[in-house]
Amino acid sequence: MQRQRKVNLLRSLQRSWQVAACVAMVGAIGTPVALADSSEENIRHCPDSNWCYYDRAQDRAWRYSPLGQINTDNVRDLRPAWIFQPGDVRQGLHGTPLVIDGHMYLATNPSTVWRLNAATGEREWIYIPEMDAAIISRSFFSHTRGLAIGDGRVYMGRADGHMVALDERTGEVIWDVQLVDSSKETAGISGAGVFVSSDLFVIGQNGGEYPVEGKIFGIDPKDGSLKWTFYTTGRGDEAALATWGGDTWKWGGGGSWQPGTVDYANNQIIMGTGNPNPDYDYCGSDCRDVNSDAIRPGDNLYTSSTVALDLDTGKLNWYFQEAPSDPYDYDASPGEYVMLDDNGRSVVLHPGKNGFNHVHDSKTGQPLNVYADMKNQNWTSGFNLETGQWENMLWPIAGEKTLVCPAIDGGHSWNHGTYSPETGLFYRTVQEWCMWLTVAPKGGADYITAGSEVRTTEPFAQAYMAAEWIGTDPPGQSSHAFITARDPISGDLAWERRYDIIPHSALLSTGGGLLFNATQDGWVEAIDAADGSLLWKFNNGSGHNGGIVSYDVGGTQYIGVVSGQGSYVGYAVNALNLDKLINLKDSAAIVAFSLK
Repeated sequence: MQRQRKVNLLRSLQRSWQVAACVAMVGAIGTPVALADSSEENIRHCPDSNWCYYDRAQDRAWRYSPLGQINTDNVRDLRPAWIFQPGDVRQGLHGTPLVIDGHMYLATNPSTVWRLNAATGEREWIYIPEMDAAIISRSFFSHTRGLAIGDGRVYMGRADGHMVALDERTGEVIWDVQLVDSSKETAGISGAGVFVSSDLFVIGQNGGEYPVEGKIFGIDPKDGSLKWTFYTTGRGDEAALATWGGDTWKWGGGGSWQPGTVDYANNQIIMGTGNPNPDYDYCGSDCRDVNSDAIRPGDNLYTSSTVALDLDTGKLNWYFQEAPSDPYDYDASPGEYVMLDDNGRSVVLHPGKNGFNHVHDSKTGQPLNVYADMKNQNWTSGFNLETGQWENMLWPIAGEKTLVCPAIDGGHSWNHGTYSPETGLFYRTVQEWCMWLTVAPKGGADYITAGSEVRTTEPFAQAYMAAEWIGTDPPGQSSHAFITARDPISGDLAWERRYDIIPHSALLSTGGGLLFNATQDGWVEAIDAADGSLLWKFNNGSGHNGGIVSYDVGGTQYIGVVSGQGSYVGYAVNALNLDKLINLKDSAAIVAFSLK
């Protein structure tokens, strides 16, 4: 007991507000609600009242709630029902909460889990892990982007490379396994992961900016034991290894840091992989040439790619590379994989950081359509469906300041869009901004944190970006964004709504004919999904980088909005609009709205 008191005191020095709550907690303190049912059946077939997965349903990724109590006729009466503030949170909130039968599960940085009463916001329990502060401090991605739940366990991938399962009723640790040696690799786990079934959980590691070997793990959700590993830089795959110069694949990055979508019909999970390492590369005229004078010459498979992996074995079924050799940081890991039916054919849509939307046959991976959503991209003239190649790619020249569009955060980022079966439209935030990119010569200048020949892994890996980038406006205009409403397969535009400050939250569509958005300057908006007109707005007092969910408790529909400014790239986006934003401090809250 004495030792535990000392531990609690130490934590209080680090996070005084949180830990004071933690010491008082141990048991549930919120208003009682029904026991949660997170059985495989209820997660795979999510009840209308719940939000069961990062994108609500792990086999669709629609971010659509069928609830319609709040609708276009009465949304003007929406008001805050409760607010929960987790205290001082580094880099804001990026994740999406889960709601199961009146209980909300929320992840905050770094790797903390809360269970709240979803009707009142009262805290029921909290999990704060003991992690090596040195590991957390040297990583700029110690944020947490979400959780998964299934069979009575809440699953958290931690910033220090551990994977834990918590008892959903008490928050107690059921099992704890280390998937990544964060003490050496400076990589951890930030994504939500996917509860596929009672026998399989899938999650990837991060670390595209560090000299690590990216991995996606298939584990047993009952005890955390490893079932399979997919290496995103091609280990064991001769064809993939041939796309790397020498042994550069061993530190080639490619971490997969966002959850994928389960294609049960084809027994596979479809996920994105991160950028290769170093983050930027000099290559002269063509990085794709494996004999070019680059640090990592060649296409660098399977980085910056969509990959479809067999659920039983983790073996690759198909892939599509969205940025071959990727000298721009257009990794394919962020963004949703939306499963759709196209006249009886199963297709998957992925909005890429590269400014394009990619439509594939979900079984074979065949590209069916690749259309630009961003208006100001200049890195390619487009994808040729007949040749299967990106055409006229822009290659950075060492030491030359080059305008590249989109910037590091992409035309689309981790903040997911939404598909409404009511309208048949896909809604997405499209970012219109660029960067001035200066890539370091091979063996040359130290632009950010490590020179282009540095691959230190002992005692820990160093960030390895080998370039300087500065966010800037598109030529002849200021940075801005659109919410676009498109036919997801053809790309035909139904409507668009412009924002002078780039929004950074996920979107939500509902059965009430509404589209919800949250902005960097604090506004939560309800938009008519049919025509894009603004119906209601409320200012939360802080910017938004996380998800928006809808759920029902006791016959009342709620809209839950995660707020909190922050993130490495989020600050870069904000820097273009400092005169318009009043709050750039790390902050965090979740605000729930209802009609009552």
